[in-house]
Amino acid sequence: MSKPAFRVYFNDNKQWVNIYVANNPTHFKRKNQCHAYYIAADVRKQRRGLFGHIYLSELNHSPLAQELVAHEVQHLIFDWVLTRKGMTISERNEERIATMTGEIARRIWRKYERWANLRRKAAPRKQRRIPRKTRKTL
Repeated sequence: MSKPAFRVYFNDNKQWVNIYVANNPTHFKRKNQCHAYYIAADVRKQRRGLFGHIYLSELNHSPLAQELVAHEVQHLIFDWVLTRKGMTISERNEERIATMTGEIARRIWRKYERWANLRRKAAPRKQRRIPRKTRKTL
């Protein structure tokens, strides 16, 4: 999974997270011993640019997939709060953080829908089998 499936922006579109979706979910789970994980970017600035990477074994609208996305977005948000100098979760900013969490999850699902539709359209269709001519049809 070298190329991200899509990118999701947050923090007023100043930062983003790359989302990777495995082509082979079984291989992903066997190799990583998990269904999904979040990794912070190697080099990241506090307020702009690439912030991290979320790797997912598969996405669909199953309850497991929804829980995976919510779980990994929560890792992203915690990491984002911890990197902000002097920022702690308090009553004053908890609604902003909760809204941001929901917005990132919503954006992931919207981008996934677009990405999945493009993949379905790009996939070659199976050719319909043409029956062979037999003596009875001649």
